[in-house]
Amino acid sequence: MYFPHAGKIYVAPELITHYINAHNYRPPDEFLAAVDACPPMHSMEYKHKLLSCMGQILWKNPFDANPDPH
Repeated sequence: MYFPHAGKIYVAPELITHYINAHNYRPPDEFLAAVDACPPMHSMEYKHKLLSCMGQILWKNPFDANPDPH
């Protein structure tokens, strides 16, 4: 999961809720602020926010990975 905020992209593992619930882990305040400020992940606002934080590196063009064999 990616959380764009204040020019950075915060990343959380899928099992973060397990760590929080089972092991009383508390993520850093900066991360929690990013989660609170994050728009819904499938919204255009989220995509724009992610791109404004240099998130384009998370999207790869599949044709860039396969150079033309000719």
